Amino acid sequence: MPEEIQRDRGIPVREVIPLKAMRKMAADHLAKSHAQVAAVTHLGEVDATELTALRERFAAEPDRTGGVRLTYTSLLVKALAQALTLHPALNVALAEDASEIRVYAEVNVGVAVALPDGNLIVPVVHQADRKSLAEVAARVADVTERARRGALRPEDVRRGTFTLSNVGMVRGVGWATPIVHLPQAAILATGRIEPKPVVRDGAIVVRSILPISLTYDHRIVNGVPVGQFLETLIDVLEHPEKLELGL
Repeated sequence: MPEEIQRDRGIPVREVIPLKAMRKMAADHLAKSHAQVAAVTHLGEVDATELTALRERFAAEPDRTGGVRLTYTSLLVKALAQALTLHPALNVALAEDASEIRVYAEVNVGVAVALPDGNLIVPVVHQADRKSLAEVAARVADVTERARRGALRPEDVRRGTFTLSNVGMVRGVGWATPIVHLPQAAILATGRIEPKPVVRDGAIVVRSILPISLTYDHRIVNGVPVGQFLETLIDVLEHPEKLELGL
């Protein structure tokens, strides 16, 4: 007798994947966030030419970051922490009963990490504003490695105040509009840095361009402070000599 084929709405099913506890919890949280957040997204571009040059200089001097490979994610976390310190209106959360907005006294940047099974998890770089670039790079490398082998601790994913989703390693993805990670107010997505022709001083030149998108909860913050935050963030990324490296 041939094996009975399971069907869904009359369509043959090749495989059934159980929704495990962690994935189910994440799915429920994202559904809640999507349903509750008044989401608005601002899109922009960063001239990352100088940021790329800075990363290359650090690659040639690994001792400056304690031998830890410096990634764009680490640079973005540090730049975000600096901008959030100057613009605390983005480093906030809405109380569960929506009765008040709470401004955090810590800048804890969550970093979305893709797991081998296709799931995502968001370990946190706690007090990123108080860490040197080398410390941020070490923390990002540590939690990313442990996330991918399932060795994160509960405290590694708690107390985030803002989230970064760097999808630059995925070819073909320019802008993304990620879901805000409740109860946080905003999430930044960054795409792939690619050479593009741009106009500078009336001439067409090739620069390394980083696409960014900031999705925020309009119940908590409006476009004016978001625009000011993005202006600061872009300025720091385009002029990385302004980064507080702590080295």
